[in-house]
Amino acid sequence: MLKKITLIVTIFVVMNVCANSEDQNEKQAIPADSSQQIADKIIQSKIPVLVDFWAAWCMPCRMLNPVMKELEKEYSGKVEFLKVNIDIHRSIASYFGVRAIPAVYIIKDKAVVKVLPGLNPKETYDQALKEVAMMSEPVEESADGSSQK
Repeated sequence: MLKKITLIVTIFVVMNVCANSEDQNEKQAIPADSSQQIADKIIQSKIPVLVDFWAAWCMPCRMLNPVMKELEKEYSGKVEFLKVNIDIHRSIASYFGVRAIPAVYIIKDKAVVKVLPGLNPKETYDQALKEVAMMSEPVEESADGSSQK
């Protein structure tokens, strides 16, 4: 009886070791953290970046999604839009100090220039993007040396 129990325990241990080694192989096959790819996009962007922090379980985030899609079409080529799921990309959400969602951050030249917490009307986001776009416009100098836009 003791030999039978020892054999069963041995088989169980061997099966767990094999299963764990298969899990390790699967984990190694997963591509590198996509949070770094998102961070790279933000850092390397030549145009302002709007980052929409959201989660699938957040109803206000779902309500904001169609608004962001409309704005993305309107600002195509002028602003880069990124959606960051806080459940998946916790490190990015933590870096930006996101405490509640939805939260929209507008970043220009690697610096946060606007933070829009909560669900806001489309006009609020549109106005913020226009303000950031005005920051991006080059200032022209007139013949007398004064600055003009």
